[in-house]
Amino acid sequence: MKRRFGAERRRALRLLGLVAGGLVAAPAAVFDGSARAEGQRAVRIALLDLGSIPENRVSGLEALVQEVIRNSSVALSANISRVSPSSPSLFEYPFVILVGDQGFPAVDRAIVDNLRLYVRGGGTLFVDDSSGLEDSAFDRSVRRLLARLLPGQRLRPLGREHALYRSFFILRRVAGRLVVKDHLSGVWTGDITPVIYSQNDLFGALARTRAGDWRFDVVPGGTRQRTEARKLGVNLLLFALTGNYKLDAVHVDTLLNRMRRQGGYGR
Repeated sequence: MKRRFGAERRRALRLLGLVAGGLVAAPAAVFDGSARAEGQRAVRIALLDLGSIPENRVSGLEALVQEVIRNSSVALSANISRVSPSSPSLFEYPFVILVGDQGFPAVDRAIVDNLRLYVRGGGTLFVDDSSGLEDSAFDRSVRRLLARLLPGQRLRPLGREHALYRSFFILRRVAGRLVVKDHLSGVWTGDITPVIYSQNDLFGALARTRAGDWRFDVVPGGTRQRTEARKLGVNLLLFALTGNYKLDAVHVDTLLNRMRRQGGYGR
């Protein structure tokens, strides 16, 4: 199943380049996680701009990207863009992230259509609710958007058999700055999960100040919980960008040991 999922994901990502067609000039190969080995340009990711991006969470995403660049063979750009959901440029990014702590107005039909084309064509949307509330204004806005985006395909918990939980680390729990939910949620199209949702403020757990200190306390689990959040972040990026990173990695044990030395990862 994992090999099939990875192969279908790569085909879907290539399809995205074709579906975008005249919208972008980027070759479909930009969406392939093996870009570095093939000498292709680095894959880029973007923050989805719906009017309000919490700036104090952006450093968490930046740190995560740097960690994956240092410790894996994925050709990932260190530059994080911001993209409007209505822009043709959306199709230049295989992975976009919506993070927020406030509600946002209902978007117009053109935005819904563009986002639907994106996720159905093979792009991945990750949503991170940084409010720390189970029923936040942001959460309600997200669910309203997703109901229009993929009608009839509701958010469901991701079971522990999901590939995201084993794309690099074997995860037995999910975490962020808080643990509002003990699971991630997702929306399926076939056997692909193009929308993944965390209500635990993942990037809040990874955010740092300009001096390099952790920006937020992590509760209730402290350092151990932050470590689990970092593992989840690594898995999320590798899952979204490669689909079957475990199958492509040649030196998994070496990478794990290096990451433990640099980041304090436990088993």
